[in-house]
This record gives sequence, C-alpha cells and structure tokens, in this order.
Amino acid sequence: MPKLLRGAIFFSILSVATVAQGAEFELHPSLAVSEEFTDNVFETPTNRISDYITRALPGVVASYRAPQLNGNIDYVFDYRHYANGNHKDEITHALNANGHLIAVKNFIFLDVSDEYQRVSLDVTRDVTSESLFLNQSDRNVVTVAPYFTIHPTERLELKSGYRFIDTRYFGSSSIGVNKADHVASLDIACELSKRFSLTAGYTFTKEVADIGNYTQHQALGGFRYEYADKSFLFAQAGNAWTHYDSGQRLSNIIWNAGFTHAFDIVTVTVSTGVKYDEDPLRNIVKESFVTGIIDKSLNRGTVSFSPYYSEYALSQSNILQTKKYGVMVRGQYELTTNLKSNLALTAEKYEQRLLESYTRRLEVNSGLSYLLAEQLTVSLSHIYVEYYSPGIVYDNRHVNRAMIEIKKIF
Repeated sequence: MPKLLRGAIFFSILSVATVAQGAEFELHPSLAVSEEFTDNVFETPTNRISDYITRALPGVVASYRAPQLNGNIDYVFDYRHYANGNHKDEITHALNANGHLIAVKNFIFLDVSDEYQRVSLDVTRDVTSESLFLNQSDRNVVTVAPYFTIHPTERLELKSGYRFIDTRYFGSSSIGVNKADHVASLDIACELSKRFSLTAGYTFTKEVADIGNYTQHQALGGFRYEYADKSFLFAQAGNAWTHYDSGQRLSNIIWNAGFTHAFDIVTVTVSTGVKYDEDPLRNIVKESFVTGIIDKSLNRGTVSFSPYYSEYALSQSNILQTKKYGVMVRGQYELTTNLKSNLALTAEKYEQRLLESYTRRLEVNSGLSYLLAEQLTVSLSHIYVEYYSPGIVYDNRHVNRAMIEIKKIF
C-alpha cells in the first residue's frame, strides 16, 4: 500500500511544518472495538453459515489551518478476526485526506487528496452495508491538481489546470483494473447578475490503464439561477468524444439539471440527467437517473425521504441492462442528551433485462448510541437485508448483522 503510506507521511510533514509556523493544528487519536454477529456470512440462499467478527479500529483525525495551507486527514486501521474461521482474518483501511495550498495569492493553487476505501464491484448495487467483503475490493485514489484562476473582469472567472488521478486496488480482496488519468481542463464562469450565472468547460483526458487505454474530449455548458434565498435552478449539458486505442470511437451526450427549494421547515431537491460510472472491473456504465430528496429538520433530529430511478446500459453497446427504482427513508432523533437513535429503510427493485427477471431488495438499518463519558461512546446497531427474485436463484437470500461497539476519542 505504498501510495497510502506516502500520503500519510506527506500530510504528517505538512502538519509539522504548519505547527512550526504557528498555524492552528488539531490531532485526535481514537480507538474503537466492536463485536458483530452475522447469521449468513457468505449471503447464500441455502446452507447459511453464521460467524462472530471482532474488529479493532485505531484511528486518527487531524486538521491544520494556515494562511496559505489547509489540510485534513481522517484515517482508520481496520483489523477483522472471524471467530469460526469461515473467512481468514483481514486488514483494511479507511482514509480520507486532502490539502489545499495557495502558491500565489488569488492566482496559483494546488489541491491534493488521497482516498482509500472498500467499494462494490457493481456500480448498480452498493453492498458495503450488508457485507464486509463479498463482491467488494479495496480502492485507493490519489489526486494531485495544480490550477490557476484569473478574473479578466469583476464578474468573469477563468480557471485552468491539470489533474493527475491514480486509481489502484489493494489487499486480499484486490479485484480491479488499475489506471492513471491525466486531465487538462478550462472552465469559464460568468456572473450576469447576483442571481444568474453561466458556466462552460472543456476537459481533455488521457487514461492509461491495465486494459483499454483511451483519450477523451468533453465539452459542457450550463447555468445556475438563484430565484430565492437558498433556492435555485441549474442545468448543464454537453458531449463526450472517446477514442480507445483499440480503434473504437464513442460519442455520448451528458447532461444534468434540477432545482433546490427551501421552505420554512422543509428543503426539496430534484435532479435528473445522464452520467457515466466505472466499476472496479472497468465496465463503463451509462446511467440515466432521476432523484429527489425531501429533508425536514425536527427539534431534536432530522428526517429525509428520497425516491430515485435509474437505467443502466454499457456505454460501448448502449444496450439497456438494468432498471432500478426505489425509495429511502432516513431519520435521526435525540432521545436524551446522551442517547441518540437512527433508522434507515431502503426498498428497491432491479429489473434485469438480460436475465429476464427482477430482484426486490429491502434493507433496514437501525441503531442507538450512548455517551458514557466525555468522548466515550457505546453503540448498538442492527442491519437486516432481504433479496427476492422469481428467476435469479442467488437473489433469494437474507442476512442479519448485529453489532456492538465502544469508541474512545482522545
């Protein structure tokens, strides 16, 4: 995991340097220990196998603030022991680090980031909440992005830069295609008034991967209109022209649009568009989507309602593979000063066109957390996931995960 270690060392050096210059610096180590019981560790329809999983999660959160240099790091080391030996013990990591350097005030900047996490192999299904390892891989993404901005007029901004994005897969569950992206970009933002602005942008990408190198040109234009306080409309549209080294050429329309409206106690957001996602196996998937979010603040908590609909097709063939639609309801509530609760319900349906069948999925995620002492918390949680399909044998299964965790932040 060399890039992860280099990133951690890099941010540590920056932290020490800013402290020496008298910048604001915070460092908070933490330690968590958890015990989990799962009644279907391999999520099989039959011959269900249970296991107890003990986890040790030491971590650290650090941040620094200086006039020209800001950065944050959030890191957790995750050791997992399977008591019944059904799966070998494993080590993984969770890292989210970023830094921002002002090289020349109001002109030249540098953004760097490093993100390490376990991700699903299938972009249409996020299975990280129902299993610790099935159909997943460890991914590390390092980004280095120098750029500059100029303001020819008071309301016109030009931004141009370069991004190097390195994506690697690691660990015992390493499944994925490594790649490196070189991206040059030019963006223009014009503020016609305090409420209305226009944007336009062009990017050139050269991707070098284990398989399937390509070059891509992408052009986009759009607007943003703030018609009331914290309420706005936006739209953006363009095209991407992709040329693979194998000789294949693609031309794809991309767009997104939507609005956010803030009522007195409720905020409503609706968005729709077409985007392209890439899974670890480097299947580039075209997603046409419509999503909505209704957020409501309570006196002692929050609640949200999120319906969504997506269609997925492989970009190279444009053949519809999957339709997904569902709804998520999520809530948090403070029962007492020290006791907090959370509940999330997700119900969705996948129409598998190539398999000529469908799958229904239900997930219930609930939990309680109690503050025992200053920065010392104990939490209980339970996750139930159920699949049903009349024609896909594997998609007839369910799993229960029950967890208890105690965490201390120093």
